[in-house]
Amino acid sequence: MTEERVQALREAEEAVAGTLLHPEARDLAPDLINMLSGSDFGQPRLGELWDFLSSLWAAGGAVDPITVGSMLRERGDLTRLAGPAGVVWLHQLYDAVPTVAHAPAYAEIVREESQWRALAVAAARTMTAVQAREGTAEAAAEAAVDAARAVRDQQNRRLDDAPVDLIDFLDQDDDEPDWVIPGVLARWDRLMITAGEGGGKSLMLRQILMRAAAGLHPWKKARIAPVRVLHIDAENADSQARPWLRRMQQAAADEGAPVERGRFALRMIPEGLDVTQAADRAWLARMVEQTRPDLISIGSLYKLTTNGKSDEEAARPIMATLEMMRAVSGGAAMLLEAHAPHASQGRRDLRPIGSSLWMRWPEFGFGLAPADEPGAKQLRLMDWVPWRGPRSERSWPEQFMQGVSWPWQAIEYAGTAPLPSLTHTITDDQAAALTPEQRAGDHEQEEAF
Repeated sequence: MTEERVQALREAEEAVAGTLLHPEARDLAPDLINMLSGSDFGQPRLGELWDFLSSLWAAGGAVDPITVGSMLRERGDLTRLAGPAGVVWLHQLYDAVPTVAHAPAYAEIVREESQWRALAVAAARTMTAVQAREGTAEAAAEAAVDAARAVRDQQNRRLDDAPVDLIDFLDQDDDEPDWVIPGVLARWDRLMITAGEGGGKSLMLRQILMRAAAGLHPWKKARIAPVRVLHIDAENADSQARPWLRRMQQAAADEGAPVERGRFALRMIPEGLDVTQAADRAWLARMVEQTRPDLISIGSLYKLTTNGKSDEEAARPIMATLEMMRAVSGGAAMLLEAHAPHASQGRRDLRPIGSSLWMRWPEFGFGLAPADEPGAKQLRLMDWVPWRGPRSERSWPEQFMQGVSWPWQAIEYAGTAPLPSLTHTITDDQAAALTPEQRAGDHEQEEAF
């Protein structure tokens, strides 16, 4: 092979491997992974990296140089693969991609050369058999044909995994979710909560976080294993959040489940973030690495970029960053907060503002909407409205109402009184005894949230 061809192949291998380090390669990744395996690369370290990146994409995680570098470092493989350059090597691969759109062409170059190498190996084995005169010429010829056919059909074999019979498939046991909050959120789950201004979504997120850190179910009187949580508030100042968090911490302690040191980490960034910038993405990765959370909350979504856009162009880098955080955490469940559009003709669309990509991205999407049944306004009764079909069966309430010790109290069945089995049932006498501040709920505070 000529020196020019060697250089062209090297560049193609680096470009196609670098493509999988680009979050915007999401739509291309499945086809690229089907086209190539690690053994197709002439550079062994690129082949090993390719298989690792393929596994990350298959698991639904995001990949970029920071995320992958962190995971390889944790596995002890970064120096072995990258040498002294370390994570710089991953950034070099990222930069080696002229355009993600041409990645299939780069992959075709790599696959073609891989087949030539495989054919050369098959030819060498045939020549060895010819020179040794072992067996018969007919058997050697048949072996040569089989070897050549194997090279020809290499790509087809990758796509032609044997089907599984339905009976065998159904006989397999279902995997039990790796729960973070039993019956509600498992590892890798994403829950997005929407509402209008003052709708209570921020307090809902904080209630879930505080109770999970304390070892309490988010809305039932039940104990769970305490988890580590990380709360990134990109919207509110310390003075806005601290009173509510202090009240929730005390409420957990009153239930005999104080939040232990090291369980709840938070950063308040009222000026917001710009995740299109490498510095802000790296900062988020460090926060996750330092706290090792089981449950992450971040938002509101519109404060994660500074370009003011809410379209697909703005959504993709945010999604890539959130996926990076999940990958660095090893699969933490994620809570997200987003605003819903303003009411139109008296009704509010609870889907998140912005790109339709958000409709497909989280496993669970719910909005808080004021209920319209009698007495709803007095109790601040809110319907828990799904705006996307859930991907898995989970235990969600039908409604929430203004709580006493906690901001929100769950109601299992819409149109009924709160059930005694759920947290902090409020009686009619208690409702009548609420202070004006409690009756107003968290509305005034929530407008800043």
